[in-house]
Parts: sequence; structure tokens; C-alpha cells
Amino acid sequence: MEQRKKHILIWILLSVVSAVSAWIIVSGKMAYMEREFADFNTAKAAGELENGWLPSFLPESATFIKVINNTDQKSSLASFKFEGRVDLSACKEAPLSEAVLPAERVVLWWPDGLTGKGGSIAGTFYKCSDGQAFVDAEKKEAYFWK
Repeated sequence: MEQRKKHILIWILLSVVSAVSAWIIVSGKMAYMEREFADFNTAKAAGELENGWLPSFLPESATFIKVINNTDQKSSLASFKFEGRVDLSACKEAPLSEAVLPAERVVLWWPDGLTGKGGSIAGTFYKCSDGQAFVDAEKKEAYFWK
């Protein structure tokens, strides 16, 4: 009888540890939401502009839009390609050294040069009212974070 109680106690303990571990893993993953949109209209129809996860300056020519946000911290990383120019008149151009960069690369599509770990990247940095932006006019790519 004593042996049976030990087995039951061990089984209960393992079940509790498994449940707590699963909860920690799932709750950590739930904070991040990653999405991709083919173009501006698709992102707009999904409500991304109203939710504030994408920059207010997102041009109608935007394509290959990628966004990941942390709902707990209200932070967001976004990237997109564009045609023509991006209207950043509401933003202020500044040296990249003034940027508050993400501490690390959370997704593969985010450039190493736009992390706190350094690296080099070509383009122009902007401070905007709704976040920070980096534009590579030559490659027609833009990155936004807040």
C-alpha cells in the first residue's frame, strides 16, 4: 500500500510540473503575434493600421509587409518594401546612434544592424511620433519599431 501511495504522489507531482511547464511555454508564445500581408490594402482590411502595429506613414505602395508585436509590452517590429518614396515628413531624421534599438533579433527578417548587438546597415534613421523607422531608399525597404 505504501508503494502505491508513492507512485500516486510521484504521478501527481509530475502532472503538476508538466502543467506548469506547458502554461509557461504557451503564455510566453501568446504574447507575440506575427503576421504577413501581401500589400497595403490587405493590411488595412485586417485592421492593422487602426491597431497601431504598423507605422502611420505606411505608403499605399507597400508590399511584403511583415509585423510582429508583443501585446504585453505594446511593442512592434514591422518591415515592408515600397515603390517610389515614403512620406516621412512627420518624422525627424536623426543619426542611427540616437535610436533605441531592439535588444536582439526576434525574427529572421529583422536585420542584425538594427539590434542592440550592432552590425552595419545602409540607410536613414527617423524618429516618428508613433515609433522609430529606418529606410533603405536604394533597396526600397523600410523597418519600423516601437
